Amino acid sequence: MARSKTSSIFKFKSSCPADTARLAGLFARGLAGGAALFLEGPIGSGKTFFVRELAAALGAKKLPVSASFNLMRAYPGRLRLYHFDLFRAGEADMENIGLDEYLGRADGITAVEWPGAGGELYSGVEPLRLVFSLAGGDRRGIKISAPAAELDMMKTIEAKWLKR
Repeated sequence: MARSKTSSIFKFKSSCPADTARLAGLFARGLAGGAALFLEGPIGSGKTFFVRELAAALGAKKLPVSASFNLMRAYPGRLRLYHFDLFRAGEADMENIGLDEYLGRADGITAVEWPGAGGELYSGVEPLRLVFSLAGGDRRGIKISAPAAELDMMKTIEAKWLKR
């Protein structure tokens, strides 16, 4: 899979956890198997909360918690959610956790928090990059860089988001 030379940026403002949950629900309805989400941002900015709400919207019975002590967990639902939290991982760990075996799997969505440690494992992946920022109190900024292949889905999500 060749990398897209262009991506589009979408910006969302979440004023409370319910807003972030709503956005995760919109993603759950729009994503197809094989999608990859890379979540970045400071500790406490909502990455794991977003992944938990994504799992719930996909129909998972057990929901993710901070996976910082578990590098990967899978959650079955409409699509399986493969949740990787690489906060404590280094490049040497990447050979052993099998992340490259989950990226692009048609039966699920791969969500990677703190994707920096993955390095060259991502060479054939065109992820949606979600960058979370703190905006005071429960407010968050969520900037999403979407590859060309996900542009239609992101436009649909943006339109539904704006309808509130």
